[in-house]
Amino acid sequence: MIFKKKFVVSATFFLLVTFLFPVVGLAQSGEVDASKLLAHTEVYLSPRTGSFVEGSTFDVPILVNTKGRSINGVEIVVSYDKDKLSIVRPSGGTSIIGVWVEPPAYDNTKGTARYVGVIPGGITTGSGLVGNITFQAKATGRAVVSFRSNSKVLLNDGLGTEAIVELGRAEYSIIPSAPGGVTIFSDTHPFQSDWYNNNSPVISWDKDPDVAGFSYVLDNKPGTVPENTINTEVTSMAFPDLSDGLWYFHIKANKKGVWGAVGHFLVRIDTAPPAEFTPEVNYLMAASVLVDRTLVSFFTTDNLSGVDHYEVGIIDKSQPTTVSPSFIRTESPFQVPLKEDSNLQVIVRAIDHAGNIRDESIDVTPPTFIMKFLKDNLIWILIGLLLALILGMIIHYYAGHHIRRGLKKVSNVMTAPIPPMPIPGIPYAPRPAPSVQTPQLTPTPIPSTIVNTPPVPKVVEQKVVPTTTQIEIRPTEIEPK
Repeated sequence: MIFKKKFVVSATFFLLVTFLFPVVGLAQSGEVDASKLLAHTEVYLSPRTGSFVEGSTFDVPILVNTKGRSINGVEIVVSYDKDKLSIVRPSGGTSIIGVWVEPPAYDNTKGTARYVGVIPGGITTGSGLVGNITFQAKATGRAVVSFRSNSKVLLNDGLGTEAIVELGRAEYSIIPSAPGGVTIFSDTHPFQSDWYNNNSPVISWDKDPDVAGFSYVLDNKPGTVPENTINTEVTSMAFPDLSDGLWYFHIKANKKGVWGAVGHFLVRIDTAPPAEFTPEVNYLMAASVLVDRTLVSFFTTDNLSGVDHYEVGIIDKSQPTTVSPSFIRTESPFQVPLKEDSNLQVIVRAIDHAGNIRDESIDVTPPTFIMKFLKDNLIWILIGLLLALILGMIIHYYAGHHIRRGLKKVSNVMTAPIPPMPIPGIPYAPRPAPSVQTPQLTPTPIPSTIVNTPPVPKVVEQKVVPTTTQIEIRPTEIEPK
């Protein structure tokens, strides 16, 4: 019995030593090994690295990897370099967060952004989108974006257990931006689509900070790119005495050693007036006889800018020379009122799109004696023309019938047969009548389908025998006298 009691005690002690000491050992090292029993979750940014131009904007999504476990809540605080970056807007549009405990918010003065929300039902994902941040690169240099240590992710276990979170970080390089196209303007030729008669344009442009200088070219080609050599540092340039035509000004800026895009500016120059022309006066019957007016027509061209419009002014030569005409805008032809004693000078002014002017003139006087006679006796002339028309119709009617009858008689006489002339001493014998031959008729075959057809009468060929008359001529004895 004593042996049995000793065996039981020994066995119990062995079991305690075997199973209890490992548990105590695990308890003593709980700070290290217990963490392995909790769930891990990764929160990271995409992309983790990148280079962006100063002044540009770029998106940085916040993603979560649950590593096979279900989560149902997040509280994420983002920290970024406020001197290099600024948030344009935080977005939670297509987020895994179903209910936002707090709306996504950011503070550019502190350089933080905060996302707090719940995921009803939980989610297991490898790249779930929590939110999207749009950054703007403010200054050149290195900008770091990271998560603060108080960021949390809750497991979907019904207890709100916090998962162990692996917080990522991102580092971006902000590089200097190349200067854009230079803003160009001109006080002398402000609109690129308009023509100007000033052939000495002054062109100016803006200068951004940190711009060391400019490279420019003025030519007649629209797509010229200046060389990468600084040839001026000023912001205005005059170009005197240019020839007519299209001129293109090209310029680009050098900013921190980087050449920017090329800016272009078009200058249109036209100093030549429209082509010479000669107005014409048209004394139309309706204009001069009925309404005391005449028409002045005109036309010209312009090689560069084109004719914009015409203006007409009228000078009465009977008035003092100090009186100036008033020009009115009009089109060709222009009606000029006339009086019986008018002595006018019509000035036609052609103006092109650049403002150049060409003046031409013509004298306009009342119609000649013939026209005046027509005007004074118009009614009697019309009556005479009407009577002449009626008389002409009557003569045409009767004369036409007379002539036709005469022509008919002449035709009958010309077509009548001429009898033979008798020969002295020879009795007249009538000319034998010509033989008449009757054409033979070919009988038409009768179809076999027709019966009881009366017989076709035979055609008897008749021959006409010409009658011959013999004339005997005897010599006549002539008695001597």
